[in-house]
Amino acid sequence: MILAGILLGPLLGWLRPELLNRIAPFFAAITLVVVLFEGGSALRLGDLSRAAPRSALLALFTFTLAVGVMAVLSMGARAIGLLSAEWTWMHGLMLGAILGGSSSIIIMPAMAQARVDPRIANLVSLESALTDAFCVVATSALVDIMLRGGASGSSPEVTLLRSFGIGLVVGGIAGGFWLLLLRVLHSNEHAYPVTLSGLLVLYVVIERLGGSAAFGILTVAIILGNAGSISRKLGMGAVELDSSVRGFHRQMAFIIKSFFFVFIGAMLRPPWTLLFLGILLGLFLFAARLPGVYAALVGSGLSASEKKLVAVAMPRGMAAGVLATLPVSAGVPGVEGLPAVVFACVFTTILVFAVGFPMARRRVPAVATEAGDVPIPASAARPEPGDAGTVAVGGGGATAGKPEPDD
Repeated sequence: MILAGILLGPLLGWLRPELLNRIAPFFAAITLVVVLFEGGSALRLGDLSRAAPRSALLALFTFTLAVGVMAVLSMGARAIGLLSAEWTWMHGLMLGAILGGSSSIIIMPAMAQARVDPRIANLVSLESALTDAFCVVATSALVDIMLRGGASGSSPEVTLLRSFGIGLVVGGIAGGFWLLLLRVLHSNEHAYPVTLSGLLVLYVVIERLGGSAAFGILTVAIILGNAGSISRKLGMGAVELDSSVRGFHRQMAFIIKSFFFVFIGAMLRPPWTLLFLGILLGLFLFAARLPGVYAALVGSGLSASEKKLVAVAMPRGMAAGVLATLPVSAGVPGVEGLPAVVFACVFTTILVFAVGFPMARRRVPAVATEAGDVPIPASAARPEPGDAGTVAVGGGGATAGKPEPDD
């Protein structure tokens, strides 16, 4: 798909950058909603609660290291004339914020398709969702500081906490409300368009309130993906997300992801020096991720092979591409070549992931699955005493996990 985008964009000129820049924010919003809902609805609450502290630590370490390394390297590039003379340390930090987080759009589907152990899948999936929010909040704050000297009055830390808080609260309220609608929507032919429309409206509302739309959509997805267990605990009886909604959504996600990779390829265009710089930055992002991963996973119980799998799960994606256009449209000086650098870097990180992930995956045992392509969590495959080991699988139904002998 990336090669198709290169053919249609830089080579044939059928996809023009000015057109792609105009549609990027809208396409990014739809992509985020569709892919985060698909990935989030497959996450189980029990596994997620165990992964959350480690994921937060991993997200903080890897994001901080990425920002620092990108700032230093970009200043080096300015010194040798690859970047504008107007480029400053604030520009470098902004570049690091744009490229600091892995892409949930790529990570979540890849983990499900490859049948990765849920301990690892939940760890990197939640990390990608957290760093998506880090990137948006940090980049917006830095653009504000560069244009107005931070006249908005809020520190980045306060802005970040406020963004997560709004996303979590509004997403939780929306998810609870949608639980009540599941009975009405069950087997309804309009269940999917109503659900997708509701998610798009929710995205706009959270954005308008200044919250993290990615975190809000993920919250709703997790609530609806675990609707059965949540509704039983609330005394609402058995309520499940309709299997037809899941089926339609998978098809929509496939189409959206295909367009996403074409978009990345179409944005790769001269000047070649900036593309070369982006490629180098992508390779250094991988190098910068390694110490962050190993530091965050100390005492995690993961094997060396599993840590390598986490380390290579670092592709950048649509969030970085859209954020690259933000400083240009906002009028920040000295950022004319920023989109070319960012998209080349995104392409490189995707390539590193595409090559490295299968190699690392072969060294990690696959998790057995039943009907559907969603891995059965380890907690279901090896239930604790007294645990029935019931999990929701691909089609939305519940099926009993089968205990397997320990490796």
